[in-house]
Parts: sequence; structure tokens; C-alpha cells
Amino acid sequence: MPCTRRAFLASLAASAAGLLVAKGTDVPRRPNVLFLLTDDQTFDSIHALGNAQIRTPHIDRLVARGTAFRNCYNPGGWHGAICVASRTMLNTGRFLWEAQPLEKDRAKLEACPLWARLWREAGYATCLAGKWHVNADPKACFDQVRHVRPGMPPTCEEAYLRPRDGRPDPWDPADVTRPGHWSGGKHWAAVTADDAIAFLREAPRNRPFFAYIAFNAPHDPRQAPAEYQALYPPDRMTVPDNFLPAFPKSGAIGAPPTLRDERLAPTPRTSHAIQVHRSEYYALITYLDAQIGRVLDALDVTGHAEDTIVAFASDNGLAVGQHGFMGKQNPFEHSIKVPLILAGPGIPQGQTRDALVYLQDIRPTLLELAGLRDAPSATAFRSFATLLTKDDAGAPFRERIYTAYRTHQRTLRQGDWKLIRLAQGKQAAPRWLLFDLRDDPHERHDLAASPAHAERLEAMRQTLREIMRDVSDPLAQRAESRQTLPPNPKSTIFFVGW
Repeated sequence: MPCTRRAFLASLAASAAGLLVAKGTDVPRRPNVLFLLTDDQTFDSIHALGNAQIRTPHIDRLVARGTAFRNCYNPGGWHGAICVASRTMLNTGRFLWEAQPLEKDRAKLEACPLWARLWREAGYATCLAGKWHVNADPKACFDQVRHVRPGMPPTCEEAYLRPRDGRPDPWDPADVTRPGHWSGGKHWAAVTADDAIAFLREAPRNRPFFAYIAFNAPHDPRQAPAEYQALYPPDRMTVPDNFLPAFPKSGAIGAPPTLRDERLAPTPRTSHAIQVHRSEYYALITYLDAQIGRVLDALDVTGHAEDTIVAFASDNGLAVGQHGFMGKQNPFEHSIKVPLILAGPGIPQGQTRDALVYLQDIRPTLLELAGLRDAPSATAFRSFATLLTKDDAGAPFRERIYTAYRTHQRTLRQGDWKLIRLAQGKQAAPRWLLFDLRDDPHERHDLAASPAHAERLEAMRQTLREIMRDVSDPLAQRAESRQTLPPNPKSTIFFVGW
């Protein structure tokens, strides 16, 4: 018999209630929610989801116990700190351009239906540990607030523009005396895990909990203990297939070499520099994974695992050498896609989904899985709970995904096709890139100049313009008269041989 949305949600609620009654309670209650959020973790940094080089045994546990979403996107950002936009949208339920003015207007932001408040109003015990980076007082949102961290760990100049060929590397990611994740004497990932474990041990038994556990890792400066660094010798690290020494005309893309993220490695990039940075990135992710493992172990030991939905995600992705970039302020998949995994009672195990979703769709989804509803004013994002049913058929959950960065970039994903619009100054027509993600998942071959795809290109451009109007994109009101396709007989995005 087909498993409908209503039947699935009813079975989930019944399952959670049954578990609690079986433990001797007399009043069924809603499932707990443990939300694990990382910082700057790209979607393809998990071993169980296809990255053979990285070690993530504990995140792999979640993949085996739950359902992973392979096409989860962050809508973008309005300045270089993409995490601010990502977290503001997640916690307010507002889409990108509606959320933007809230960053600097605390009164308006706090008047929004903040996610944690919805859980608390439903009777949940709530806790925050780690990175917040939202312009609202966390103590007014959560019952418990432990070790709130800033947007990024403190750093120093030695962490930038390195390594340089032929020169000693001034940075040691295992040096605990350096600022960064070691600030305060203990690695921030370990402290955040400690806070989560303490909450799980103390969590009340007479009502459910919502724990928002936000790690700063693997954001730079990428530091991890020496034994984790030793797992990834730089000379054995694979250089990405889409590596470039520099992205052509990078000023037009909005991520110039002077941007903080892009200053981490020298320009032009070298294979050696990218191997070093990727080894440190993977080492920190593996150390982060170990801390997540401690939290999952505590969930088991405290007896909460059977009635807790665990959601794992990151705020945005990262390039680390792909397409000539180091950061996340670019329109390619490695930077705009994030991992997303759900596990727990009623969640299909060992499953993956290819549907197009936004990261912030997790907000109404978790509320719905707990038998709650999002605020009526938070309509930008949609619950994808029906995607958790194995045989749920019908129209795609989302037919299109739109992302944006400042006025520089716009993207449209439609099926397996992706369109990128790059601004090239007020007096110049925008530049267009077109990729077939099915045959070219690493976005190496621009098809925008191909006559065979001219009709598709124009149709997607029109769709993008319509979406921009629908989401109140600030570019939508500007004249589009210059948006005719510029001559592009030779693609400048990739080097000869690609």
C-alpha cells in the first residue's frame, strides 16, 4: 500500500509516542530534535557519500542510519560572510532578500518567528551551543546557552598567503599556542561537543528537547591535533579535477584575490598549495567527525537515541582550490551545496535523495516531523517530509533552485542543467555560463556559446529573470536591455586541454 504523506507523519508520531509509553511514561510526547550544524563544509566531504579520500566514520553512521540529500543548496549571501545570510534565513524563515535587512535591524529580526522560539512555545527544552552569528539575543531564544562562539575563530597573518613554493611554511595547524580553534586552551570543536553531551545528560525526561549544536569547524584557520594531520600527508592529497591556478576575470565574479577567504593561499594557486590546504581541511573535518561521534555516543548512552531525530548539515560549502577559488563566494556546486542528513525514528535508513532542496527547508521539515507547524509568515521554505517516503511519487519537490551572491552572481538549476549569470560592471553585459551537471558534475565545460544549446540558454535566462522578480531580487528592477548574449566564440573559463 503506498505510503502517503499523512500516513508517514502519523506513523512517525505514533512511533515516537510508542517508544515513550514503553519506557513507562503515561503521556506520549513529541520526538527530540538534535540539530548538528557545521561551518564551511562542502557537500562532497563525506566518505559514505562518495569521497574515498576522507575519513568520516561517525557522519557515515548517520548516513547508514538515515536519509542523505545529495542536492541541498544554500540560497546565497549579500556579503562575504555567507554564513550570516544562511543562518539568518534558517532562523527567521525569510528568503535571501527579505532576510537581508534583518541583519542590521535587531528589533525586526527578533520580531520574526525565530526557530528556537517555536520549539520552546511548543513545550520543548531548548539549548544552543557554538556558533550563532544571528543578530538576535540567543538568551531570548533558548532556555540554555553555552559557549556562544563568534562568526569565525580568531586568526593571524601567518595563516594567510601560504604555503609559498621554496619558502618555509609559517603556519602549524597543530600548534595549540596559536589563535584560532585552540583559543581558550581547548579546541572549540571539543568544547562544543562537551556542551552538547552535558545537555544530553541533563535534558529533562518529562518533555522533549531541541538542541542547536553549531560547530565552527571546519572554518579556517583549519587546525586539528597532529595525529589527525598525519592522516593526510599533503603529497598524497588529490588535486581536484577542476583545479585552476586562477579563475579568469575573477573580479567580475565578486570574489577577488583580496577577499579574506581568497587570501588563504597565494595567487596564482599551485598544486602544492592546494594539497596543503586540502590536507588541513580534511584533517579538521575528521577531527570534527570524532567530536560528532562523541555526541552520538552520548545520545545512545543517555537513552535518547530511540526518540531523537538527528539532523546534520552545514551552512555553506567551500572551494579549497576548485575553479581557482579558496572560499565560498562563488557560484559553483562545491560552494553553494551543503551536506544534509536526517536520521532517527521513522526516517528511512541507508537512503539517499536527489531532489532539489534548500538547506533552510530543514526548518519546516523538522517542525512537521515533530507534529508542529511553522509560523504562517515563514513561507519561503517548504517541508520535504514527503521525500522521506520510499515510494512517494509525483511532481518534483522543487523544479528549480535559485542562488545569488551580492550583485555579482545569480544561478539557476533546473533539472540537471545549471545557468550562471556573472555581472561584469554597470556598462557591460553580463557573462553567462551553462553546464550539464549530469555529464559535467565538476562544471568544467561551459556550453553557453554552443549553438546546440542556444534555445535552452535563452529559456533558462527568461526563467531566471522571472524568479528574480518573484523573490524581490534587487537586480530585477534594473534594466535588462543589455542582457543579450555577448559573442563568446572561445570560452575563457577553462584552459586548453579541458
